[in-house]
Amino acid sequence: MNETDLKNKNQNVEEILRPLACSDLRNSLAKALRNGKKMTLSELSDHVGASSPAAVHALRELVKENVTRQDDKRNYLLTNIGEIVTRKFEEINLTITALSRNRQFWLDHDLNDIPNHLLDKIWYLADSTVLTSTPTDLFKSFSTLYMLLQSSKEIRAISPIFVEDMITQFTSLIAKNIDIELIFTPDVLDATLRMADKKALQDALKANLKLLKIESQPNFACTVTDYFLILGFFRQDGSFDWSTALLSYTPEAIDWGQQLYAYYAEKTEPIIL
Repeated sequence: MNETDLKNKNQNVEEILRPLACSDLRNSLAKALRNGKKMTLSELSDHVGASSPAAVHALRELVKENVTRQDDKRNYLLTNIGEIVTRKFEEINLTITALSRNRQFWLDHDLNDIPNHLLDKIWYLADSTVLTSTPTDLFKSFSTLYMLLQSSKEIRAISPIFVEDMITQFTSLIAKNIDIELIFTPDVLDATLRMADKKALQDALKANLKLLKIESQPNFACTVTDYFLILGFFRQDGSFDWSTALLSYTPEAIDWGQQLYAYYAEKTEPIIL
């Protein structure tokens, strides 16, 4: 792509995004019409809390830019372009929210092993909090994890790090009839098997525990259940960050975590003892 083509492409992007990016009112009006909704001028004005003159002016701009149109009954609705652009613009805003809300967390960690299709959906994690170690709880992310696991019905986890009591914590949940799948790297698996109570582990494997081995070394630790996601990363220098983890309870974050687990589960082989 030469310089002229790139300039034209950038201009096209700016032209499509400008109607929504340059006006909160226009953005609010477009969002109100998502998913095929139709509204009159009065309904739209009430919905966004704007005066009719202000709404009319904003809607004229949206019509001019082919974002909205009017049907034969004078109802406003989004065009095909408007529907797509409005959705994508909301994703952009949520992505900015996700990254800015926990800016230092995203700057400090290595994200190279997060697949591109999930980096594109990082806005699913917009409503997340960072768990940070304290002097009285040096491993706050793990203590929080073990507490939350007690109320889970289904657990999926990827662990490239060895935690001495992890397998004990998980096998103890089998009595609660919780469905558990754990992905370990070879070294972590070997260390885990050495430390585990053999009989308790074998009983768990006969019940609801499934162990999987992955040959690669993902640079994150992930636990996703039916109601929360906890995500920890290696730092840029290659060391695992024991002091922070990202926690979210939203359906979007859980979906994101389940997709991440499924992506890596395809690269595993089952462990049979």
